[in-house]
Amino acid sequence: MNTMILQLVFNGMVSGLLLALLATGFNLIFNTTRVFHIAHGGFYVGGAYVFYALIQSFQSQSLFLVLVAALSALFITMLFASIVETLIYLPLARKKSGQGITLISSMGVYLFIVNGLALFFGNETKSLQLPLGGSIVIFNIVVAPVQLVQLAVSLFFLVAVLLASKAKWFLGVRAMMSNESVASVLGVNTALIRLLAISSGSALAAVAAILTLYDTGIDPQGGMAITLSAVVAVIIGGSLSLRGTILASITIALLQTATAWLLSSQWKEGMTFVLLILVFFWRTEGIVSYKMRVEEQ
Repeated sequence: MNTMILQLVFNGMVSGLLLALLATGFNLIFNTTRVFHIAHGGFYVGGAYVFYALIQSFQSQSLFLVLVAALSALFITMLFASIVETLIYLPLARKKSGQGITLISSMGVYLFIVNGLALFFGNETKSLQLPLGGSIVIFNIVVAPVQLVQLAVSLFFLVAVLLASKAKWFLGVRAMMSNESVASVLGVNTALIRLLAISSGSALAAVAAILTLYDTGIDPQGGMAITLSAVVAVIIGGSLSLRGTILASITIALLQTATAWLLSSQWKEGMTFVLLILVFFWRTEGIVSYKMRVEEQ
């Protein structure tokens, strides 16, 4: 029993770090652009499919070609995210469009990406295998080679994000998160920061998807459910706290892992929706909220 619990905790931790990559990216995008970025799920699966297509074209999984494919997939994902920001989100922001309009626009982008992927690749789950041999046993815990890769890469990017958030240049991002209008008056290049936020946030989502591609695989419809889990993590952890988002992601993944063990894997997403509803009861304003002046409240 103790060995089983340790196994579940380890699996949940790895899944939590992957979710944290996606949730941290959503956190950066939402708090900087104020767009409820449903299309984040589209960029998640899109990055994985670009990587998959490149690997198939290379017909090899040597370390060099995998790195080339990964960097190329991240670049393409960031480029497409920048185009969406430039052509859709930024013009809407300049017109002072409401969050409802940007939410619908983001949903449109998500559907465009998902349907495009289904058209070109089909709806079947795509997966890849790492040529790293069989599983190993550490302290009676069975560890797959792909889990070690997921653990190392996820920690690398999450630590990099946390360190970057402490840098001096990140003050402009924090100013944007607090008040975009005031930040603009103080000389912050808000358009550039918005672009950096959505491109880097989408890159984090693509990294998580590529790592998942080597484990359970990815299908075109797989982005929405995990994006909702990421949203729950952002809400629970505090929308302005990257560390809180990471901790909440791990907690959610552990809960989902325990649910799959005690009940069924079909209940994992259901528990996430239940948790989402409970969180909204606790945080009544939700993640899409409008700030009002004191005299308006």
